[in-house]
Amino acid sequence: MSTLAPEILSLFENLNKRQLEIEEKITRLKNVLNLITQQELSAEIRGSIKELGKLIDAVKLIAEEQEKEKDKNAILQRLQRNEELHKQLQASHRRAILTSKQNIEREAKIEREMLLGRGDSGRNLNVFEMRNRNLTSEDTLIHSAKDVTESLRRTTELMQQEIERSAYSAKILDESSKTLKTTFSEYRGFASVVRGSKQLITKLEQIDWTDRLLIIFGLLVFSLVVLYILKKRVWDTGFGWISWFASWVI
Repeated sequence: MSTLAPEILSLFENLNKRQLEIEEKITRLKNVLNLITQQELSAEIRGSIKELGKLIDAVKLIAEEQEKEKDKNAILQRLQRNEELHKQLQASHRRAILTSKQNIEREAKIEREMLLGRGDSGRNLNVFEMRNRNLTSEDTLIHSAKDVTESLRRTTELMQQEIERSAYSAKILDESSKTLKTTFSEYRGFASVVRGSKQLITKLEQIDWTDRLLIIFGLLVFSLVVLYILKKRVWDTGFGWISWFASWVI
């Protein structure tokens, strides 16, 4: 089985977190007894489901961009479960709206019966007031829970962004460390080459001086040989002729 990259796993974690949040909102929607609260919560769920679909499409696009076929198949195979849950959430949202609508209609019917005074009017009025107070408290609790959930969602997103930023920084530092190690190794190789070149230049200089001395010595020997030949052929011969001519004159 192909191991997914950390950023891909992070996307799937975000998908799962969004789906859990939508399921929680749908559960709350089923128990809503106020029309305004139902409309607000239903619109919020609808927007969350739409964002979830966009996120699923983004993961599909990332899968198509994978170079290896096994990585692409691994992402699409795991994404298939999220797509099924996305469809289930859409159906659950519709069912929750119907359930909430039925509860609201039933609640309105009970309130009408109370207002019309069926049965004990005093008792019905007290029950009606108590139900209104309970509904108000319920709405307050729902809004408070929604605010807390929204704050937790924002905090989670900030933490996720910080984690991704830290992971990216760690990746950059790791790549920089590898680059520095590679550069250091190259510099060490250059230092070895420079030392070898220096030693070679020193040997070449020594050989150059040796060649110069040999050339000078050869020139000196050649000059001595030439002088010796000139002495034998010119000086000694000329001096012999002069001695012979002098002896003949005398």
